[in-house]
Amino acid sequence: MYPYSIVFLMVKKIIVKKILSDEELNKIKGKPLPKGYFKTILRENCDVYTEEGEILLKLRKNVFSKHLIKEGYENIIEFARSKTSTRGTVSGRKDDQSGELSVKTNKPIMSNIVGYFDTLSLGYKRSLKDKNMKFPAARHTAFLKNQPEKWKKFIPFVKAIDAQYKKLFPKHYKVQLSQANKTKYRIPGTSFTTVTTNLNLQTGAHTDKGDYSKGFGNLVVIEKGKYTGGYTGFPEYGVAVDLRTGDFLGMNVHKTHGNTPIEGKEGEYERLSFVSYLREKIVEKTRGLSLLPIDYFANPEKYQTGNYFEKKTENAKSRKNAKSRKNAKSRKNAKSRKNAKSRKNRKTKKIKAFK
Repeated sequence: MYPYSIVFLMVKKIIVKKILSDEELNKIKGKPLPKGYFKTILRENCDVYTEEGEILLKLRKNVFSKHLIKEGYENIIEFARSKTSTRGTVSGRKDDQSGELSVKTNKPIMSNIVGYFDTLSLGYKRSLKDKNMKFPAARHTAFLKNQPEKWKKFIPFVKAIDAQYKKLFPKHYKVQLSQANKTKYRIPGTSFTTVTTNLNLQTGAHTDKGDYSKGFGNLVVIEKGKYTGGYTGFPEYGVAVDLRTGDFLGMNVHKTHGNTPIEGKEGEYERLSFVSYLREKIVEKTRGLSLLPIDYFANPEKYQTGNYFEKKTENAKSRKNAKSRKNAKSRKNAKSRKNAKSRKNRKTKKIKAFK
């Protein structure tokens, strides 16, 4: 007899096949998946692999304590209810003229970031530019800066997510942690720089951008009230997960994924999801830099000689050139489509005139 109980965790291993071609997959990118899209919904502990032997996802049920869930929810929910329209493929649709995803076509959604980030809001950019001040390499998010006490109470929840990541994906975790240790802009005690919160959000089919390419994604949900749907899955393989409060989902976010509609009585339910990750550019930009003072944007004049600004390296120059080329290509494509449409209209008019 043992002086303690022993729990043997049974984990099912599943191998999935592709059900969509690359062409079919590209057609649904950026689009919301309809109700009933997935025929296979996973609701038990399992590891899912592709035919090539790659890990697609790992699901573990009820791994977080009620106390951690309560603390995590109560300290973030007010901020998570803020609305934004700057989430790219997640919230938007393609612009009719450019064919590119644009914030002008996005609908406001409750999707926010906490922790640290490597881009500045338009307001911050305008303010610094007007004062002729330097742009920092990275920054605190609004939640961390404006609600430091709630941020401190939220961190244990993120640490618990990190612990599951380490347990289920030790090799990916080790590599990611070594990168996270190269920046001061890291959530304490974790391999993450940033957490995205999504409230009652159906995402379009997408791949995650900006997170560490050699890491593995994760998803955690806290729910209130009753709803159905919201199944998170991979269209390419026709498999999804019914993720609920207390569960942990590790998933390959570099493959196209999304979730089905969330259905319930408006105002009577909440599905709050958390995606924790390492921002690749934060590591690139801030290696060897000091953590930005919390009051930088209020008093930038005090810190212009500090070690908070990206060094002008070949990598930084390369990123800038790549962005310029992408913008130029986008403008060229938009112009080509506009010209083609104009020629088509002229041709139509000529045909009508001839008739």
